[in-house]
Amino acid sequence: MQAATKDDVHAVSPHRPADEPGWISRRTIAGVLLALTGIGTIMAIITNEALYPADRHYNTFTNSISDLSGTLPPNSYMVQPNREIFIATMAIAGAMVLASAYLLWSVIARRRVVVGLGVLGIGLVGIAVFPGNVENWHPIFALLCFVGGSITAVMSRKVLGQPLGSFALGLGVIALLATVFGLEMFEGWGPQASIGIGGTERWIAYPVLLWLTMFGTALMLERNTLSR
Repeated sequence: MQAATKDDVHAVSPHRPADEPGWISRRTIAGVLLALTGIGTIMAIITNEALYPADRHYNTFTNSISDLSGTLPPNSYMVQPNREIFIATMAIAGAMVLASAYLLWSVIARRRVVVGLGVLGIGLVGIAVFPGNVENWHPIFALLCFVGGSITAVMSRKVLGQPLGSFALGLGVIALLATVFGLEMFEGWGPQASIGIGGTERWIAYPVLLWLTMFGTALMLERNTLSR
């Protein structure tokens, strides 16, 4: 048998025995948090959109998800309770992702995946602190979410067994491509011309949230669902 190298994939830290109760507990809790983040955020966005006042003509073609918290300057407007719902959702989601990254640090040997989760968590907290009406900081943290989430989804294929690894890769690539086509330079062309900036952004956010749900579920299952 060929000797393993440091480049080999290890979903589980080689320094922590697989049957150690603490290892199982940390991984399971992290999985629950990530799955709840994915499911809860999707449902919160749907609910928030449904609650938005009809006279403001919010729609998923022209409006981004962040518009629920406040539209872009210079003519920003903010609607309650939509703003509070958005900020609370993103703050809780960010805290849960960061907590999961902390729990998984000693569980997943491929640390770049854990770092990517941390970047995603920071981005989520950032857009809660700097919601949609904050011109300079909000786009930075939104891009951090989009890029961090999509790249982490792609990287996670190395710690997931098949076919989950392929699903993670596909969701990550979709989100990453949508991030590129959602840039201002592609305004009026390609996906933005067909489904608007709002639709394009949802093709970024929803695949990442679906991946979080899938990845969290994998963490909650038996350890043979993660590749060694």
